[in-house]
Amino acid sequence: MSASQHRPILGAGLMLCALAMLPGMDAIAKKLSETLPTVEVTWGRFLFYALVIGPIAFAKFGRRALRPARPGLQILRGLLFAGSAYAFFLSIAELPLADTMAVFFIYPMIVLLASALLLGERIGALRWAMVVLGFAGALLVMQPSLEGISTGNVFALLSGAGYAFGMMVTRRLAPHDPGLVTGLTSALTGVVLYSFAMPFVWVAPSSNEWLWLIGVGVIAALGHYLLIVAHQMATAAQLAPYGYAEIVSAIFFGLIVFGNWPTPIVWLGILVIVASGVVVTWANARLEGARPGVSEGAP
Repeated sequence: MSASQHRPILGAGLMLCALAMLPGMDAIAKKLSETLPTVEVTWGRFLFYALVIGPIAFAKFGRRALRPARPGLQILRGLLFAGSAYAFFLSIAELPLADTMAVFFIYPMIVLLASALLLGERIGALRWAMVVLGFAGALLVMQPSLEGISTGNVFALLSGAGYAFGMMVTRRLAPHDPGLVTGLTSALTGVVLYSFAMPFVWVAPSSNEWLWLIGVGVIAALGHYLLIVAHQMATAAQLAPYGYAEIVSAIFFGLIVFGNWPTPIVWLGILVIVASGVVVTWANARLEGARPGVSEGAP
């Protein structure tokens, strides 16, 4: 990163703008899931995301936008993020936005565990302690009973896990493909994947629902593009403390749109997850000494 590109304050501002709007997309998806199949909402998200980001990627990279250097890894990343987005939408269809977002944000801890178990990376005592603390926070949010945890919480966990493994693949792709190319490939992968399901679940959206579906894709594209630009202006370590602002935005949209206010025990869980996640994310970024080429907020 050159000195002219390194603008951490502006990068942080762009990241906060993105994370302020992305839960608005989730709120729209939650409303749409009341009348449309969740898989159809997910399909619309990826379709209109691709239609927005595609012209930008083609304008900048031409045919290379459809010719990634690592197509196999790109498709794998796309499948992981597509699955994560679908699980996230299934979760918010059942749970308040803030609850889903809080459980989803255990993904930095999952990345750390996977790095240790699958890649053999050495994990210090502090980061292990934060992993344990983060899962304790998730348990406070999920509040499991003798019957287990709700399906909404299970979907939130699956979404976080899919996102975590997707981010690990993203790190492998960062030196080979630009962020826009990676983003477009993932969007197209999601479109193709969920298009196979449309003949079996299709419910014709009304005119208003089409507009809201377009809005979901546009907000996703704009928010994720701002995140890409933010990570071109600042390092992951500099931006990590701001990532959890998305939970604040989720609480806001949940309250304004659905009248949901977290209970005291959920607030405690959110604070524990945020504290542990910030430490883990910052420590990971500092040890790696490099930023990923693409970063996304919650699906």
